[in-house]
Amino acid sequence: MALSAMFILEVVIVFSFIITSLFMFIPKKNEVVHKIFFALSIMLGILVTFISATSLPANMKLQTVACWMCLVPAAIGIIISVAKSKPNAFAKICSMLTTILGILGYFFFG
Repeated sequence: MALSAMFILEVVIVFSFIITSLFMFIPKKNEVVHKIFFALSIMLGILVTFISATSLPANMKLQTVACWMCLVPAAIGIIISVAKSKPNAFAKICSMLTTILGILGYFFFG
């Protein structure tokens, strides 16, 4: 099995997703930790969506738009987080969903 750069990147992304997901939901007294890992999860989702959307050829417009639409849960999570002044469970699930949709878009569209 040849280890390509994209395979290594996907392994790093999945590992980062697992770590950020765990630390977002571990109950701690420090709210700053939750906010940091929420922001990291959003950034990871944006990175995965960017990779999956820009890896498609120019003639696959519908699939490219579908990949960019994976950012909608991240926007919902950010809006909820800002409105509540802290990320609650639904906002965290939305940020996790962004990363999952981005990875699935990369595997199925790319």
